[in-house]
Amino acid sequence: MEKLTENLQEPTLGQLLAQVSRLIGRHRQLKLASIGLHHAQGMILSLLCRNDGMSQMELGHALHIRPPTATNTLQRMERDGWIMRQRDPADHRLVRVYLSDKAKDFHEEIRLSFHELDQELNSILDAQERETLRACLEKVNDYLTATVVKHVVDEEIR
Repeated sequence: MEKLTENLQEPTLGQLLAQVSRLIGRHRQLKLASIGLHHAQGMILSLLCRNDGMSQMELGHALHIRPPTATNTLQRMERDGWIMRQRDPADHRLVRVYLSDKAKDFHEEIRLSFHELDQELNSILDAQERETLRACLEKVNDYLTATVVKHVVDEEIR
């Protein structure tokens, strides 16, 4: 019976990954709050800094968020002056998302907020631990991505 109690106190791998993900999100939220952004908004701006003009659909796929969530988040960001949305001139069905001047002004601050967390995490792991953790996380990510994509395709076929 004691063994069962011990096992109940130890988080599963999925629980631990979820907890770490939430804590990383909270850490980023604290850093981004000083400039008036939420974590997801910071992620969107970070992506757009590297790929300005992505479509709403591309942003949603890259961040693994559903289209209604992406639309609502982007509407708030446009209202607050962080982005501009424009129909693609070549394909009017697509909406392209661009950084506003305001977002460009904060680009370095946003980049630094993400970089600081990476530096903090790197400081607690040695090179071998970082390499092992990265390889394990990529393996889990690849598996889950393939599983989710298969599930979505199966749902669309039905």
